[in-house]
Amino acid sequence: MKQNIIHIGLDVDDTQYHGSALHPTTGEFLDFKCCPNLKGLLGQLDKLHKYFPSSTFKLYYETSYIGYTLQRDLVEKGYHCDGVAPTSIPSPCGKQV
Repeated sequence: MKQNIIHIGLDVDDTQYHGSALHPTTGEFLDFKCCPNLKGLLGQLDKLHKYFPSSTFKLYYETSYIGYTLQRDLVEKGYHCDGVAPTSIPSPCGKQV
């Protein structure tokens, strides 16, 4: 049986959480914004479950200053979540203007 996995990238900051959900097979994606707390994010994930029923979510975000607290909270709620250290994200070399 093929499992439907929805990949969700999160941008976490002080004012809002921004997310994009991608279904790799169909190419569908949805963007969302929510309050910068766990309750707001879980509300958006519940809405996504209605749009992508019977799918498994895998969440990813850059840990930045909040560290891995969001990752631990989401794992506690039953979600697969990976926090990515900022130093492991590739960036272009050279002078940026």
